Amino acid sequence: MARRPPAQVRAATHRRLEQPLSGLPDLSPRGRAVIAHLERTRLWPGAARDALDAWTRFLRDPYHRLFDPASGCGVLACCPDPMELRRLLHMVSQALPRRDARELRRHLAELDEQW
Repeated sequence: MARRPPAQVRAATHRRLEQPLSGLPDLSPRGRAVIAHLERTRLWPGAARDALDAWTRFLRDPYHRLFDPASGCGVLACCPDPMELRRLLHMVSQALPRRDARELRRHLAELDEQW
């Protein structure tokens, strides 16, 4: 079986450590690693934090109940689609380990009380 040169192995490890970890609140190191892997493989870097921030901004906006998908642009920073945000946050919570998922769902429940 062929082996990779040690320099190539070290280079691959170094790149992996350079990946930014998610900035979701109160996550364990394992939860952060799972989110980083999910963002690297299925989403974009920072997707979980972007979705949580957009959901928070959306709920704090006094006109959030007037959202019209026909007139919104769908950009997270401007006028995000609430169903898409919840789908993304649900995907993130399903990928997390049990304890971290419970913390994220608790945080989302606190935000949902504003709805």
